[in-house]
Amino acid sequence: MTIHADIWAPDLSRFEGPKYRAIADAVSADIRDGVLKPGDRLPPQRELAWQLKVTVGTVTRAYQEAERRGLVGGEVGRGTFVRPMRDHSLGSKSTSMPTDWYSLDAPDEEDDPDAPINMQFNFPPGDVGTEDLRRAMMTLSQDPRLGQLLWYQAPTGNPLHLQAAETWMAKRGLSAPPDTVVISSGAHNGILATLAAICRSGGRVATERLVYPGLRAIARLLGLELVPIDIDGEGIMPDALRQVLATGGIDAVYTVPTLQNPTNVTQSEERRDALAAIFREFDVPVVEDDLFGLLPEDAPTPLTARLPDIGYYVTSLSKSVAPGLRVGFIRGPARSRDQIAAGVRGSTWMASPLTTEIASRWILDGTGERILMERRRIDEMRREKAQMILEGLDFDMPPGSLHAWLHLPDPWHASQFVNHAREEGVILSAAHAFSIGRERPPFAVRVCLGPPRTEERMVQGLHSLRHILDKHDPMQDQAAM
Repeated sequence: MTIHADIWAPDLSRFEGPKYRAIADAVSADIRDGVLKPGDRLPPQRELAWQLKVTVGTVTRAYQEAERRGLVGGEVGRGTFVRPMRDHSLGSKSTSMPTDWYSLDAPDEEDDPDAPINMQFNFPPGDVGTEDLRRAMMTLSQDPRLGQLLWYQAPTGNPLHLQAAETWMAKRGLSAPPDTVVISSGAHNGILATLAAICRSGGRVATERLVYPGLRAIARLLGLELVPIDIDGEGIMPDALRQVLATGGIDAVYTVPTLQNPTNVTQSEERRDALAAIFREFDVPVVEDDLFGLLPEDAPTPLTARLPDIGYYVTSLSKSVAPGLRVGFIRGPARSRDQIAAGVRGSTWMASPLTTEIASRWILDGTGERILMERRRIDEMRREKAQMILEGLDFDMPPGSLHAWLHLPDPWHASQFVNHAREEGVILSAAHAFSIGRERPPFAVRVCLGPPRTEERMVQGLHSLRHILDKHDPMQDQAAM
């Protein structure tokens, strides 16, 4: 069903505040009242702007606001559609944050095997480390210093934790003297603390045109503007980077050089050299997110190894050891250490002393390395299965990756494919969830291999996606509108 401008034209007098927010509130209210139903297409922005006597920019912003609330989704060239009710966040408190990068009600397949197969989140697969955790907790319970882990800790870390951070980052060939390191509650917190330290309020951060959705949430929390940089098969393009930096007003650059999320692109050594030269020329701080750096066996050396004075390196154990430990390491210029530590204090006060202690012991006694090897083995098994099922399709899934970046064949649109996948019981993320800037996102989806609790569930989900592409005609959807 298509909702034309002469059918849906909201009465904005019922709502207070800016016009764009009133339009988004009207979308929410009409969905709640049944005026708009899942699958309905909203009027084109230009038509609704004419109907309401507002600017097209106001309607564009309103549709973006509605999408942040999880009410609608869409793509340039096809339209904006009302999403299923289970996706909606209708409370007024949800309007300031994006809802497309995390869900509080992700299905727990172990408890409900009939739940949808979650292939939306970039979790590492496999039940790895449980017995190691049990042994670690038993050992800790007998430690006479156990009570110290209940005290407040400095975010710059105690000597044992700093030694573990140095050891872990050395695996990537990066020197990390103690006076350059801060312990954070995972990489997400590390990125937030680092950007808070080096960016002015209302500042601008340049990054890949397709980016980790959590960065969008961080930018919104800190009041930062994300500026897109064009990318190719090796990540950030040097000429595009130079053009963005030459315009001025860029406080920092955030980049994921290894297994970029979502494209799975890895910058070559030569590309990193070229980018580093430009960063040095413009003297701009660089935040390197190396969350996936240890998953491939032969990843290039970190970009920030070339930038000792302006490079900020962030990593964690989330993808390589255990997400629930929530332990991250930040390495930056010594002069910035106190400011970054203040960012950790202002957001979480400190990383959990208990989990940081466990992580540090694992790193120093070799348990962390063994878990990493086991995760690599499980990751590779899942990629091999996915490779066979997706054979013949256009996708990027290099060694070490936790997902496939699937390019959809014509005439599929990403939101359309995601909706069909949901109907078949598989939950995915479309490219627009990762896109910044005004250019049309690619017709692609991220298919995560880790969240299904068993390999059989993952295979089932991949076969469902393959069946949609092989058997369904997307033109039938347009003919039915």
